[in-house]
Amino acid sequence: MFSLVYQSEAEQGLDLNQIQAMLLKAQIFNHQQGITGCLLYHNGKFIQYLEGNQYKVLKLYDKIKEDKRHTKVEILTYGEIEKRAFEKWDMAFEDFYGENEQIIYLKLLVSNYLQRKDTHLTLNPSKVIFWETVGSVIYSKSTI
Repeated sequence: MFSLVYQSEAEQGLDLNQIQAMLLKAQIFNHQQGITGCLLYHNGKFIQYLEGNQYKVLKLYDKIKEDKRHTKVEILTYGEIEKRAFEKWDMAFEDFYGENEQIIYLKLLVSNYLQRKDTHLTLNPSKVIFWETVGSVIYSKSTI
């Protein structure tokens, strides 16, 4: 099993309706390809975690780099993983809308995650814990 995390900036003018339409297509595609993951969107930026077969994940990443809705696409981490963090979702999504405790917590996690980018691209334990925590918070929100 392989995972890849990237960040990008959204194309100017991209609104939440367009993002949700993009997400729906991604969920269908990912389901067909056996890819799972999570897409975070905040202040015009995406952070996405993808997991699945290495070839399929890398092929999807190449497709994302060519997508005009993404600019300044940059890999944050990649590597082999023991198990999926998002096995229940073809693509979990959070847009950080609102200000409840869970959203505030996720905003802090994402800020810390981006500030602590390693100079190398390996998956370290803190990044694995970050994505497990994101999955847990999103899952708890979806079951309320």
